[in-house]
Amino acid sequence: MGKRIGLASLALLVTIIVGTVGLIVTEHLNLAQAIYFTVETITTVGYGDIKVHSDAGHIFLVFLMIGGVGVMLYFTGLMMAFLIEGQLAGVYGRRKMNKTIERLQDHIIVCGAGRVGRQVLYRLRKEGAQCVMIEQQEELANELIEEGFLVINSDATQDETLKKASIEKAKGLIAALPEDALNVFVTLTAKGLNPSIHVVARMDKLESEKKLLRAGADKVISPAILGGWRMAMAIIKPISVDYIETVIHDHNIEMEMVELRIDQGSCLVGKTLLTSGIKQQTGAMVLAILRNNQVINNPEAKEEILQGDLLIVLGLRDQLHRLEGVAANITNLKS
Repeated sequence: MGKRIGLASLALLVTIIVGTVGLIVTEHLNLAQAIYFTVETITTVGYGDIKVHSDAGHIFLVFLMIGGVGVMLYFTGLMMAFLIEGQLAGVYGRRKMNKTIERLQDHIIVCGAGRVGRQVLYRLRKEGAQCVMIEQQEELANELIEEGFLVINSDATQDETLKKASIEKAKGLIAALPEDALNVFVTLTAKGLNPSIHVVARMDKLESEKKLLRAGADKVISPAILGGWRMAMAIIKPISVDYIETVIHDHNIEMEMVELRIDQGSCLVGKTLLTSGIKQQTGAMVLAILRNNQVINNPEAKEEILQGDLLIVLGLRDQLHRLEGVAANITNLKS
């Protein structure tokens, strides 16, 4: 900006000099008259009907016009400064946001701020998950920035864009772009940069599911199929569907569902569901156990809990919080 102002000032000076010399040569004016008519011309004041006969008058009017232009330029400068400061604030805000993204760890990257991607983003915020949105359309990106989201305005299919989103440290990526081919490309790129990242991809066409899975997607979801299933069930079993939706989506109710990983040293390892005291001591209910990629639905009370098991548990928030603390403890549950 400073360089542009310097060049503009130099151009103004050169214009005045050239105009003055030109008038002296062509109109045979003296220096004062030449300067006066030059400045009067470049300030678009015009010659008018008044003729100044004294050099002092001409020089005085020159300073007057320059002073008047100076005042006008000062006013214009204030307005420009207001706009420029706004732009600088935007640039500073984006730099600050980029630094925040660089420091993220175990976050979730969402690609595409369309109807599906935006709903994903809102849900992740409600769940308290750290997430970064990648959106190519500047208008959509700016809207989400105003809503307080971390957003990268760029192409999600590019390696550099995913690197800016700290994909190496991310735990998950959701490919919610409107075209299946783009989601396949994003999945391939993401897995190439971070093989351990968990990828959930959107699909519109059924034939795209196998391609997305081959590209490395861990889960493929069709919004159309899922929406159709829920609409059908809402007609067939309306009460059951309303109950499930209330439990899962209504944050006024403290009932939640969590995934609880049983690590080495947990006091729950080696115990059955009955002897673990999960239901008796916390009130939480184990709905299923995921073990070696196999799901044990509605496990019996005699089912033993092993290291590495993933428990799907339903309960009140305080029950689940207590259970999470217990599972990470090596002491007895009753203590």
